[in-house]
Amino acid sequence: MSTKKIINMTVIGFIMFSLLLSFQPIVSEAKTNVATIVNEAKAQMKKAHTTYTAYVQKTGSIPPHATVLAEYKKAHQLYVQAKQAVQKSAGKEKKKYVSELDGAYKTYMAKRVIPYLNASVVFEGSKKMRTALEQAIVDEDMDALRVAHKQLQVYVQNRQLRVYNNVSEANVRKLLLGEFSKSKALYDKYANDVKVYEQLLKANEYLEDGKLAEAKKVLDAVNALLSKLSDTFRADLTNEYNNLSEVYNDLITPPVAELDYVEATNGALTLYFDIPVSSLNAANMKITVAINKGEEQVVQPATITLSEDRTVATIVVPTISEKDEEQSVVYAVEYAGKKVTADPFVISKK
Repeated sequence: MSTKKIINMTVIGFIMFSLLLSFQPIVSEAKTNVATIVNEAKAQMKKAHTTYTAYVQKTGSIPPHATVLAEYKKAHQLYVQAKQAVQKSAGKEKKKYVSELDGAYKTYMAKRVIPYLNASVVFEGSKKMRTALEQAIVDEDMDALRVAHKQLQVYVQNRQLRVYNNVSEANVRKLLLGEFSKSKALYDKYANDVKVYEQLLKANEYLEDGKLAEAKKVLDAVNALLSKLSDTFRADLTNEYNNLSEVYNDLITPPVAELDYVEATNGALTLYFDIPVSSLNAANMKITVAINKGEEQVVQPATITLSEDRTVATIVVPTISEKDEEQSVVYAVEYAGKKVTADPFVISKK
């Protein structure tokens, strides 16, 4: 073999050996990177979990939803990236890394962090609405109470209770259920107040529309709840009920004519009413006369005649005789609790 050929073979062997040596670190480095990415993802998932568990342990309260959500988003992103890295570069250890990632995700994210985040959304909404309801009570603002009470209703249903019960950690779950109990108790305490207020609004609408039967039915329902109202709103709601009941009674009671004016002459009185009179007789009215500012004397009518539209009555009374002195005569008529005095007239002396 020539010297030149031996040199060429030696060079080729050296190059192949160099390539082999250079390839080994690349493979080793790729495996190391995958392991690092997987461990980072697992660590972040655990951190997302401890973000709220450590906070609760330290403070005895629920952390802000946004704080835990931020850690969850980081964990989810790293989990996705780690899965992609494993699929590309893990080689024979792919199955192992996938199992580790999915196991950590199930343990920390699916079973703990995600149920907690669902519960903390409900918790913060419930607390916000309960605070609004408490403020309405302090302000004695019935309209605000009605709005806040309706909004709080969403957070005191059994489905929300189930969301809280899905949280894994007992100490965290206890705080969440405590908020549920507070909100439910407050909601129940003022439920009758809101119901009565809404019924009174409805009764008022019925009265304005002349739907008296419907108004009566609603007012009767309200009356049954008055004793169940809270101390804060009982007086105001009861007063409103009484006012509407008075309006209802006025509307169902036939109107009573009111005496507007009395015109008097010797022997006759003319009475003017604002609406037609249902009945007019000596029993439901009183006629008096005073002469020269003397004591009033009751006068019995001789006849009572109503006009065709029943708004004017002509009453014949005894004639006052002339005397040696001038007489100033003042008649007064009392009807339906109202007394109307006629203008005085004068009877000349003989």
